[in-house]
Amino acid sequence: MKKYLVFLLLILISCEKDLLEPTIDPTTNQEMIFHKPEVIVFDGQDISFEIIENTQHQLIITTQDGSVITKETFTPIIGLNTRQLYTKSLPKGELILSLHNDNELAKTVIIVE
Repeated sequence: MKKYLVFLLLILISCEKDLLEPTIDPTTNQEMIFHKPEVIVFDGQDISFEIIENTQHQLIITTQDGSVITKETFTPIIGLNTRQLYTKSLPKGELILSLHNDNELAKTVIIVE
């Protein structure tokens, strides 16, 4: 009988409420990319930015010395635009992401890890 009481006591003591902590998935984290001077980016991350005219725009990634690594030309919608950033082919370190139409509209430093 004492075995059953001890066993029951152990079960009751060992039961505790699970602690659920919210996790942040970097692939679904949507942020306004040009609102910060420096941003850490991950592969497949969505980046958002606002555009006030629907003429052709370019997203350009360059090195610190100005060499162009990649350039994407697109026709945006007026308002909030979201693009997906793939970093597997980019070199690790600090790069510059800029948004252009006829001139440079916005610019930020991205850190590729």
